[in-house]
Amino acid sequence: MKRKTLSLDLDVFRALKRQQDPTESLSATLRRILAEEKDPADYLDELFRDFGGKGIMTTEGVARVRTRRKNPVRSSRPARWRRRVHAA
Repeated sequence: MKRKTLSLDLDVFRALKRQQDPTESLSATLRRILAEEKDPADYLDELFRDFGGKGIMTTEGVARVRTRRKNPVRSSRPARWRRRVHAA
């Protein structure tokens, strides 16, 4: 298995260590944390709870975020990956 060295800020490292189980490697901890799929709207709810319910978004705004996540708006711009065909 290939390895890569990462540099982390000390506060990030400490937060990662707090999430780590006693028998778990840091790689396994990161793999577990990253595998947990979370709805961004739920994350907003956690932030609102942390700030004592004083959020910047109304209940309707949070509902709109959830709706947009389920039905994302498509861009009218053409995709960048399409190559232009040049005449030779």
